[in-house]
Formats: sequence, C-alpha cells, structure tokens
Amino acid sequence: MKINPVMTVLSLALAALVAYALYSFCRSEELQWVITILGGISIFLTWAGAMAVSVEDQKRNVNFKVLNGLFAAIVTVLQFVFAWTTTVSKPAYILTTGIIVLVWLMVAYALGKPKSEENNQ
Repeated sequence: MKINPVMTVLSLALAALVAYALYSFCRSEELQWVITILGGISIFLTWAGAMAVSVEDQKRNVNFKVLNGLFAAIVTVLQFVFAWTTTVSKPAYILTTGIIVLVWLMVAYALGKPKSEENNQ
C-alpha cells in the first residue's frame, strides 16, 4: 500500500469542513458534538482511503478504490441523516457508525494486503 501525503491532507481538510457542516446542520443539542467528532473522523478515514491510499496491484487497486469510494459515500450520507434526525439515540449512532467503519476497515485490509501475505496463510 502506498499513501499519498498531499491527498491525505486534502481529505483531512475536506473532512474538517464536512464536520463543521454536520455541526451546523445537527438538530439534536445532545448529539451535536458527538456527530461532529465521530462524523469527522469516520469521513476522514473513508475519504483518505478513497483518495490517498493505493495498492500496487492494478486490478486490486480498482476494487480498493471502488470499495473506499462506496463506503465514503455511505458514511457521508449517513452522517448527514443522523445530523438531521432528532430521534436517534447516542448509543445507536455510535454503534452504527462504529460498525460501518470497522466493516470497511476489515474489507479494505483484506483487499489491500500484499499477495505474499496471502500465500503464507
């Protein structure tokens, strides 16, 4: 895996701007900071994966980019849905966001690990 530092910084800046938008749009006073912080982190992770990380194998890189782009879109839309909804509880938000990010990390790891590591198992 290769990480592009410029695209990582750009994805961090975009995630910070989206986190501010989440803060502004959030209708629940109780969840405002939770959605801002967790939403910003989860959006940064998925966007950095989509924009800044690449895999050496070209065929795997396409799958890796599509997966990361799909999860980045899902996480971003989900954060705005949670910010707009007033009936969601804090545990439900944290669990949903955490599970989606962890599933994304597991699948991205499986796609991104080197072939030599796969052959040893």
